[in-house]
Amino acid sequence: MSVAYARDYAWLEESQPDLAEAYCLSYVRGLSKTEALCRLGADERALRSLPIAEAVEACLCAEEEPPLTAHALTLDGWTVIVEPTGCSCTRPQVYRRLSAGTELVCVRVVMGYRYEFRWVVDGVLRLVFDARLPDQRGGSDPDCLAEDMRALGLTGETGPDESELAPALLALAGRVTGVRLRPEHLSGPLLGAELDAPVPAAAR
Repeated sequence: MSVAYARDYAWLEESQPDLAEAYCLSYVRGLSKTEALCRLGADERALRSLPIAEAVEACLCAEEEPPLTAHALTLDGWTVIVEPTGCSCTRPQVYRRLSAGTELVCVRVVMGYRYEFRWVVDGVLRLVFDARLPDQRGGSDPDCLAEDMRALGLTGETGPDESELAPALLALAGRVTGVRLRPEHLSGPLLGAELDAPVPAAAR
């Protein structure tokens, strides 16, 4: 596993502060971007180039329920799904489908409210915890990343302050997957879709 640290992910809040407020990042091994998005619930005919910044702005400007979007990129044999306005990958029926025959690592952050980590292997939740209460872990193997959690300060004793919880979780995901996200990976348009959007008439 790649040795990543919280400082390696300080850039997210600096370069995309609006996204950093609330997001779900899910890493799925071995699936293509299209396959991962379709397992998530997108219709293949509705996939298009979709900038994350545009989706975040739509969320901030929405007077009612914002559109649920998902974006995907492929790095080092993993597809990374970014949900800036939702958390579909945290739902059991979704992460079981996404991880079928493979594995999924999911980080969900809502600043000041949720700092969740999940590792799912072929539909089985191996590890789940909230970084604010790292000793209260669940899953079939709750101690499987104990050493890496200690190295990242994710302990119930002298853990990082709240501003470092999200970067620490992203670093933990990096240690499991070997994937190192960088600012340029999220700066441009990505293959994506509005999950609840109707399929374009031309694609029917």
